[in-house]
Amino acid sequence: MSILLSIIVPVYNVGSFLPKCINSIISQTFTDFELILVDDGSTDNSVEICDAAAKKDSRVRVIHKENGGVVSARKAGLSVAVGKYAGYVDGDDWIDEHMYEHMVNAMEKYNCDMVMCDVEHENKSVPLSSGSTHINISGGYYNREQLENNVFPKMIYTGVFYKFGIYPVIWNKLYKREKLIKHQMAVDDDIRTGEDAACVYPYLLECDSLYFLENLSLYHYRRSRTQMTVSYDSSYFDCFKSLYEFLSNSSIANSPYSNQLEYYYSYLAKTAISNELKKANSVSIKTKLNHIREICTFADEKGFIDKTDISSLPFFHRMYFKLIKRNRPFLLTVCINIVRFWQSFFR
Repeated sequence: MSILLSIIVPVYNVGSFLPKCINSIISQTFTDFELILVDDGSTDNSVEICDAAAKKDSRVRVIHKENGGVVSARKAGLSVAVGKYAGYVDGDDWIDEHMYEHMVNAMEKYNCDMVMCDVEHENKSVPLSSGSTHINISGGYYNREQLENNVFPKMIYTGVFYKFGIYPVIWNKLYKREKLIKHQMAVDDDIRTGEDAACVYPYLLECDSLYFLENLSLYHYRRSRTQMTVSYDSSYFDCFKSLYEFLSNSSIANSPYSNQLEYYYSYLAKTAISNELKKANSVSIKTKLNHIREICTFADEKGFIDKTDISSLPFFHRMYFKLIKRNRPFLLTVCINIVRFWQSFFR
């Protein structure tokens, strides 16, 4: 029997949150779906939760695999999916009970290649992480001409730095499965920074139509203070370099909208430097400065900051990028720490 929708959930050690995620999917008002839970080598009770869900509901399938990261988990789920449409939900998030009813209805009515909804950020204790955000186009239907005129030119960079036109998350969108396969399977498994963007933007550029469900925050995104401000990712810069190589050879780089990538790369370079200065990074200040110097050198060699117009940026962002271009890791450290102190003081 044909299935209209495949919902894929990558799962890795999210046992505390997974029951709420699964229940929000099982309780959808739209019922013609399969739920594929991909256990990516979990070592907590996520394994048991997945298996129990499959026993209770025949629409649930479970894949158990060795840990390979979220991209490999998404690929594993997509490779066995059979739905006409496909969507992703992260295992620590949850969705509104009407989410896929709204999305599938729009897909069917307009024969869209993609449908998007707004996102509700659920951690009210983290500044700028609550409320619905991230879609910066008007709601409604877009044909190919409208996409080329109104969406693609600002999909990554809207003219305001750090503000995407189409935020590159993969999970607030619904896709045609056959079209998604091409773009998801092309993403390298070792891309673990910007892995959503590596799939979403190339897919978007091939869309002939899109529908945005404006003012419907149907996806509930959970992000902790630890994720945002505390935890240090020692692999971030290497992951950024992998993403850079991938996107530099993607359809975006060969499109009329390639200049937007320079802003994205600059954003990621600044984020990589900020990552090195997190308190959880226990290496010596000398080592931190050497790592920051490597990031500045990479930015200089690739030239993306030189191609980024910083004239309209706020003062501190202009200063950051001038110091990156001049490879001044110590002054970058001082500036970023001053801004962090200032922000915490007025928080």
